[in-house]
Amino acid sequence: MEWVVLVRYSEVAVKGRATRIRMEKLLVSGIREMLEREGLKGRPVRVEGRIIVEEPSNPGDVAGVLARVMGVKSASPAARISFRSLEDLVEEATRFFTPRARGKVFRVRARRAGSHSFTSKDVEKMLGARLLEEGAARVDLESPEYTAYIEVRDSQAYLYDKVHSGPGGLPIGSEDPVLVLYSGGFDSTVAAWRLLRRGSPVHLLYYDMGEPRALEIALEAARLLARRYAYNYRPRLYIAAFAGIAGIVRRQVKPGYQLLVLRRLMMEKAAEIALGEGIEAIATGESIGQVASQTIRNLYLISRMIDAAILRPLAGSDKDEIMEEARRIGVYDVVNRQIEVCGRAPTPTPRGDPGTFEEEYDKVRDLPAPQVRAIDLLGS
Repeated sequence: MEWVVLVRYSEVAVKGRATRIRMEKLLVSGIREMLEREGLKGRPVRVEGRIIVEEPSNPGDVAGVLARVMGVKSASPAARISFRSLEDLVEEATRFFTPRARGKVFRVRARRAGSHSFTSKDVEKMLGARLLEEGAARVDLESPEYTAYIEVRDSQAYLYDKVHSGPGGLPIGSEDPVLVLYSGGFDSTVAAWRLLRRGSPVHLLYYDMGEPRALEIALEAARLLARRYAYNYRPRLYIAAFAGIAGIVRRQVKPGYQLLVLRRLMMEKAAEIALGEGIEAIATGESIGQVASQTIRNLYLISRMIDAAILRPLAGSDKDEIMEEARRIGVYDVVNRQIEVCGRAPTPTPRGDPGTFEEEYDKVRDLPAPQVRAIDLLGS
């Protein structure tokens, strides 16, 4: 018996053969990088429908880290055994599970890959009967205290009882990169995470409004997101000096249109940076109707004529869902400290007039370009 980590994926498995192989290789590459980053050892190996991490330094810790890797549906520390017959398999599994199931209400879940003279149900029934003989309390298929899992693959089987749920989705590098307009708050951080989950390398663009504390928190949140989830590339945070531009907008634009015009200028700058980096899409954390600047009309006004695909991963989410997702992905405590900066502008009209908006925008459309610097989020 030897310990390994069993890594499962779902969406990758339904791709065509060439695409699936490419994505599996990206997943293996990401697993290696994340283990190295966390100071753990393991050798990921592709098998049909699975990735097996051989020789893990600590199977439980390795499985926990891999549950953060985009594309991973779940990971389990597992004892691998070899067997010659169903009876041999059940005997080995009984020895493994007996001390873990003794005195507990339990169930057995088995699955197979390969050609065998028995079914998964045969394994479940025989092992369940043996565990009852060895002191397990009773079987409950719906609400057990303990679940004994067996995955049979040809002449080997994997025995486990812990499943670390992962994000699923696609491995990073499966899709093209995206530049996210980033504040370091709940919405833009969760939006960036969702795009990483779809396989896009994500870079971030922060607009510095002259609030050092806001920049500090945004940088902390961006580094946390990158360290926990980004792999197969070097994520960057672009910082655009926007305080001067925001001041001009406040002085020259009507109050009800100030935030809308500022957002249009931000979108334009994001598209410009993206184009210079060979990135075809920008994204925001906007959610339809969440605030006055995010009504359908106002999203239309600030987005039209932008030379990039515009993605809004949170368009259909409400604030409670977004905050709960921030908790689940481990960024809540940092982003909850962020300071609202853009929101200090007067509340915009919820349904801007296109003609008036363009008149107000024309007052500031030719402002000098802001200075921009870039930070490697995985650097020191």
